[in-house]
Amino acid sequence: MNLIRNILAIIGLIALIGGGYAYSKFGSQLAGMQGEMAALDQLDPKARDVYMEMWEKLKETGNSADATVWIYPLADGVSASDAEEAMKAVANEHNIKSVGDLPLSDQIEAMTGDKQRTLKIFQFCNPLTAKKMVDYSDAYAAYLPCRISMVEGKDGKLRLYALNMDMMIYGGKTLPDDLRKEALEVKDVILDIMKRGAEGDF
Repeated sequence: MNLIRNILAIIGLIALIGGGYAYSKFGSQLAGMQGEMAALDQLDPKARDVYMEMWEKLKETGNSADATVWIYPLADGVSASDAEEAMKAVANEHNIKSVGDLPLSDQIEAMTGDKQRTLKIFQFCNPLTAKKMVDYSDAYAAYLPCRISMVEGKDGKLRLYALNMDMMIYGGKTLPDDLRKEALEVKDVILDIMKRGAEGDF
């Protein structure tokens, strides 16, 4: 009986020593993980989905830019000028201002004398919403104005690109209700501009 008791005591001691060693080696990491989870729980309920979608795209493409944009290919028969005209008409319909174009491919051609793939950036802004975003956080200024880029791919096809606004809207702590509402409205407008621009629909 004493032999069994001694064996059990030795097993218990080994388990205690092993547990102590594991805690000393991994305890801070486990505590850190708990802290990370607690921080994640304070974010908007949709934040996990946003970051998981980004992660899936990142795994697929290996490119962080590809993982953070919306892409709309131009429909067959829709030219660059058709899409541009449609986007500006749709923006006007939604009372969002077109605040500038950057015809980068034209500028590069003028500088180099070489024909370039189409690359043009369109900028749109709702000034009142922009002010509210910056009032909430100065860092939001980096997202302004909303940009839609028209790019002729290496395959010769034209596509519209814009920053996926979900990260801005849902990626942190839940925005105040009034700001969230306006940000979602801007998101809907930008997606409508892209969709109808890609279809040449105005």
